[in-house]
Order: sequence, then C-alpha cells, then structure tokens
Amino acid sequence: MSDFTNESVSAIETTLNDVDRALERLRLGTYRTCQVCGMPIDDADLDANALLANCRTHPELA
Repeated sequence: MSDFTNESVSAIETTLNDVDRALERLRLGTYRTCQVCGMPIDDADLDANALLANCRTHPELA
C-alpha cells in the first residue's frame, strides 16, 4: 500500500511544474526577472527559493 495521498502527489506535481517553469525562464534569460513587473528578483529571495517567478511586490502572483 502506498503512503502517498492525493495531496502529497499534487504537491509534488506543483513543484515539478514550478521547476519546469524556472528552467524555461533560465533558457529564455528571464530567470532573475519578475514575471509581472520586469524588475530583478532579489538574490537573497532566490537563495531562499530558487523557483520564485516574481519579486516581493508581487508574491501573490507567484
């Protein structure tokens, strides 16, 4: 019997999707740029969460 729940599988899928989007931003050269306003994402924020797509001003849209 598996110990995985629907919630844990969903969380893993979400993380994998976030990784795919981060890799695409790396490929496009927009990795360190907020996807909303185009401003640079703070290095400390990326150190804390390498999958961030938005700056501190737009965290609800991440």
